[in-house]
Amino acid sequence: AMEDLRILFQYLEATDSLQYVSFDLSLARGLDYYTGVIYEAVCLSGNTQVGSIGGGGRYDNLVGMFQEAGKKTPCVGVSVGIERVFTLMEARLREEQGGSIKRPNVDVLIATVGSGPTM
Repeated sequence: AMEDLRILFQYLEATDSLQYVSFDLSLARGLDYYTGVIYEAVCLSGNTQVGSIGGGGRYDNLVGMFQEAGKKTPCVGVSVGIERVFTLMEARLREEQGGSIKRPNVDVLIATVGSGPTM
């Protein structure tokens, strides 16, 4: 694990990304299928704080539950909290426009495909 961390920080330094990363050993995700590193993404700019906007981690054993016995498939996954991202985008638009966000008029069309109920 220490060698993996050393390599990670070498890459972060080489790509001039170290200032954007916070290494936090207290971070925990509540799912027991993670088998390695976990991560979260947060937005630190602006006045609106929404917590984590994304997260994920390594889960090597999860996919194996759905495959033939004994087969291990290395996996890494991520999810994005799209509503939190939209909240941040709306806040930024409000700051740039100096007021509320204008909502466009929208026409809604509801259509069905196939045979529906007959009248």
